[in-house]
Amino acid sequence: MINRRLIKLMGSKKHYIYLTVILNLLALISNTTIMILIAGFINRLYLKQIAITDFASLLLIMTVLLLCRFVLVRYAGKMSYHAAGEVKIRLREAIFNKLLQLGSSYDQHYCTSNIIQIANEGVDQLEIYFGSYLPQFFYAMIAPMILAVIIAFIDLKVTLTLLICVPLIPLSIVLIQKIAKRLLSRYWSDYSTMADTFLENLEGLETLKIYQADEYKQQKMNEE
Repeated sequence: MINRRLIKLMGSKKHYIYLTVILNLLALISNTTIMILIAGFINRLYLKQIAITDFASLLLIMTVLLLCRFVLVRYAGKMSYHAAGEVKIRLREAIFNKLLQLGSSYDQHYCTSNIIQIANEGVDQLEIYFGSYLPQFFYAMIAPMILAVIIAFIDLKVTLTLLICVPLIPLSIVLIQKIAKRLLSRYWSDYSTMADTFLENLEGLETLKIYQADEYKQQKMNEE
């Protein structure tokens, strides 16, 4: 779940992940406060202990909290973008430097189509890992604890149930990750094979034109 080699690539930019988590937690607290205020208002309304001034003050506080939540979520998205963008640049530089080091004989070590895929789609996939997966992973660990502390003042049994269920979060993440890894590895293998075929046909396009076999190859590629 946590790949240390990938995280090392972030260098001093790890704080973007921490900021994303902190901003999301603050947004959670804002949202929870709104729910508590609404619940308290409904309770007082049921007990007929509400006044017009109470409704006006509630509306004002909720508006402020909603604006705060909007700003926090927006900035959390920006921090997430920065966390992923920095790593993508570093990875593409590393791939390019490796190719320069190998020189014109790079194709003896790596397939051209695989290099193109890794440098483009492969690196882009890491945007999900750094921008979404890592922040959400830490958020999923901390958020239930904050909610448990808040709910403890309301109902202790519910709090204990929540804490018992918290370990199910990482377990479900591991389970889904294993299933996704198996599916994606098969998909990536098929995708690489298709890329090899496409590149081979592209390099041999002149020969295919001479023998009038380009239309046949086009049909085969469309089927793939």
